[in-house]
Amino acid sequence: MGIGDYAKARKLGEKSYRQDVSTGRYPYLPALNDMLRNPGILKEEKIGLLEIPIRLICGTLTKGRQEAFAKNYMPLLADDSEFAVKWVNLLAHQENEGIRDPVNAYEFMGRFYISEGNKRVSVLKYLGQPDILADIVRVLPPDDNNSQEAVIYREFMKFFSCTSIYGIYFTAEGCYRKLAEIYGQDTDSRWPEDVIRELKSEFYNFARLYSEHTGNRSIFFYGDVFMVYINMYSHSSLQNDSDSVIRDNLGHIWPSHKSFMQKLKELYDML
Repeated sequence: MGIGDYAKARKLGEKSYRQDVSTGRYPYLPALNDMLRNPGILKEEKIGLLEIPIRLICGTLTKGRQEAFAKNYMPLLADDSEFAVKWVNLLAHQENEGIRDPVNAYEFMGRFYISEGNKRVSVLKYLGQPDILADIVRVLPPDDNNSQEAVIYREFMKFFSCTSIYGIYFTAEGCYRKLAEIYGQDTDSRWPEDVIRELKSEFYNFARLYSEHTGNRSIFFYGDVFMVYINMYSHSSLQNDSDSVIRDNLGHIWPSHKSFMQKLKELYDML
């Protein structure tokens, strides 16, 4: 562990940077305050400390250090920079003791933007860690936003109030109610802790295998494919079947993006 790891991480960042530039995309981390038209007037809700999936972290709160990272959160600054020294020290700390201090994160529409702790995110992402402890503030969408995305997000907020689970997102209305029914619950009251643990375990196992199967497609397909899977094979498959069986099942429901979208449409038409 050392500057060699920083050089490897920087190469990953430079690769991401070049790919984005070549296709005309913004190559750095997006800043939430730049994306929101009037960030100062939006309501905020304190969520508190939770482990969140690192795959849901996609940017910073303000410009600040955003250009120190490529969009994949890998570093871009020179190997002999003060930034590189701090990054390497964090890497060593993670290996020796583990990074325990939470990052500060703002959540908006299911994605996270870091206000403090970007280097910690970068180091843990480089090491392949799936989760990070975060102190979360939620930025609520405007009350007059009645887009489908906002409507579905408000359904997610009801689901979250019952489960405190991030990462399960859908692209159609009514899916959180359907998911609750599958687990014998509703979206109006707190779920029993054993049911929450069951859903977390099954979804995270599914997400791990799905990511391997598809090569990390959009994080916002995870919930949709999960819904198709548990309707075809039941959620108990994700507890009782071996990884090889689950991989075979995924192969049956995802032979191509087009055929999967047809299965998804048929399922959601039934909701």
